[in-house]
Amino acid sequence: MGPCILPGAVHWIVRCFRVQQTISADDTHLLFREPGVLTGFRPENKSWTHYLFSVCQVHNESVNIWSHLVGFGLIFCTLYRYLTIHISADSSHWFVIFAFGICCLIYTAISTFAHTFHSKSAFMHYTCFQFDYLGIGYFSLGFAIVTFYCSCHHHYFPMLEYYFLPINVLLSWIGFMCSSVAKLRYCRPYPFQRKLWNICSFGSQAASVFGLVIVRYWDCWLNDACTMSSLNHHTRVFMVSTISVFFFSSHLPERVFPGKFDIVGQGHQVFHVLCVVGTLLEFWAAYTDLETYSSKLKVEPDTSGIVTAMVTYGVLSLITLVILSPFTKRRIQQDMNVSSKCQ
Repeated sequence: MGPCILPGAVHWIVRCFRVQQTISADDTHLLFREPGVLTGFRPENKSWTHYLFSVCQVHNESVNIWSHLVGFGLIFCTLYRYLTIHISADSSHWFVIFAFGICCLIYTAISTFAHTFHSKSAFMHYTCFQFDYLGIGYFSLGFAIVTFYCSCHHHYFPMLEYYFLPINVLLSWIGFMCSSVAKLRYCRPYPFQRKLWNICSFGSQAASVFGLVIVRYWDCWLNDACTMSSLNHHTRVFMVSTISVFFFSSHLPERVFPGKFDIVGQGHQVFHVLCVVGTLLEFWAAYTDLETYSSKLKVEPDTSGIVTAMVTYGVLSLITLVILSPFTKRRIQQDMNVSSKCQ
C-alpha cells in the first residue's frame, strides 16, 4: 500500500506548487475586479482543485487567504490556552470564552474558504461572500456575548440580562442581511453606499456593545478607585477596530497607487490582519476582566441561552440565504449580460 500511496501524494504536491498563471484586470470579468488592483487575478471556471492548490500560489488573494488561515490557527491555540490554563474549572465563565472562540473560528474558516473559491464562478462569488457575511455576524454575536458577560458595566447588567441575547441575535442577523442585500443591490464598480450598508449595520451593533464598556471609562474619570490605564485592554481593542474599519472602507493604499499593491498591501488585506489582531486582543480583554472585574456582576452566564442564540442566528441566516437565492440568480444573469446596466 505504501508504494502506491507515495506516487499519488507526490503528484498532489507537484500540482500544489506548480506555478499557476494569473491574469490582469482587463482579462477579468468586472464582477471579480477590485479598485486599484490591476494584476494577479485567478481565471474563472477552473477545477475545484485549481483553486484549492492556489492557496500555495502567489496572486492577489494570497494574503487574504493566509491571514485568516493563520488567524484560525492562532485563535484555536489561544482558545485552547485560555480554556486549559487560565480559566478555573469552578467558573462557568469558561463557556463564554468557548462560545466567543467558536464564533471566531467560524468567521476565519468561512473567510478563508470564501477568498479561496470565490473566483471559480459568479455563483460561487456571491455564495461565498454571503456565507462570509454570515461568519461576520457570528463574530459580532460572539463579541457581544463575551463583552456582556465579562466586561459589561455592573450597573447595566441586571437591566439588560434578559434582553441582551435576543437583541444581539437580531442585530447580527440584520448585519448579515444588509450586507447580503447590498452585495446584490449594487454592481461593480461598487459605490460607497454599499460600504455604508456594511459599516452601519454591523457598526451599530459594535457601537452598542462597546457602549457597555465605555461607561466604565466615565467611572474611572470620576472615581479615584479606578484609573484610565486600568482599561487599556479595552482601549487597544477600540483602536484596532477603528483602524480596521478605515482600511475596510477606504481601499487604501491601492486606490491611490493602482498596481503597486496588487499582491501585498491592499486595504482589505490590512483589514484581515487587524481583525485577527483585534480578536486576540479581545481574548486578553475578556480574561483580564474575568480576573479583575466580572466578580462585580455576581451572575453566572446563561449557557443554554448562549447556545440558543448561536443556533438561532445560524438558522435565521440560512433561511435568509434560501429566500435570497432567486435574487442572487437574477443578479448573476445581469452581471453576465455585458449589455445590462446597473440600476
